[in-house]
Amino acid sequence: MSRAERSWQPSNDLPGTVGGPSTLSMPDDWTLSTPWQRAQQESDDGGAINDAERIVSLSDGDDYHRVLWALKSRTLVAECDCQGYHYSDGWCAHVASLWWQWVRGQIVVAHLDTGREYPAPPAWLRLDDDPTAYDHLPPAQLDAYLACDLGSFGVREFARYTDRAAGTIGNLLTDARKKTEGRL
Repeated sequence: MSRAERSWQPSNDLPGTVGGPSTLSMPDDWTLSTPWQRAQQESDDGGAINDAERIVSLSDGDDYHRVLWALKSRTLVAECDCQGYHYSDGWCAHVASLWWQWVRGQIVVAHLDTGREYPAPPAWLRLDDDPTAYDHLPPAQLDAYLACDLGSFGVREFARYTDRAAGTIGNLLTDARKKTEGRL
């Protein structure tokens, strides 16, 4: 399956399907809050449902929670079905646990637009960015733009990484820059 053909659709096989994505911003007191303490102290016995959703089951809890956890545009979208998610401005223990696992290289997060998977937060990530800001770019252009213009890849390096010609990456970047100019 090519990256352009991949898209996320919520699965219907579990109760409590999560709604549309929302973005996160890092809380000021994240190291002292109960959700962050739980995330760092407890193990997660859950796993991936699909590219964008995970089941989180913390070791001291008695239930599992369905969490949307994926990259979209230039941001991370997350939503949990627990009440703590709404109470803690998006950083419930389940979401915080996924962040903790991701920054430690224990899970891989998929990009819903490009299909690329990230074993750690990419350099271009902004937590509170608009998830629709780059909807005008096709997946290949977005992928090149994020990696080269907003990330740390050079054009030739990204071409080798993606097994494409440097000219192809250059053309993708030129088109993406033209489409993005004046929008952001």
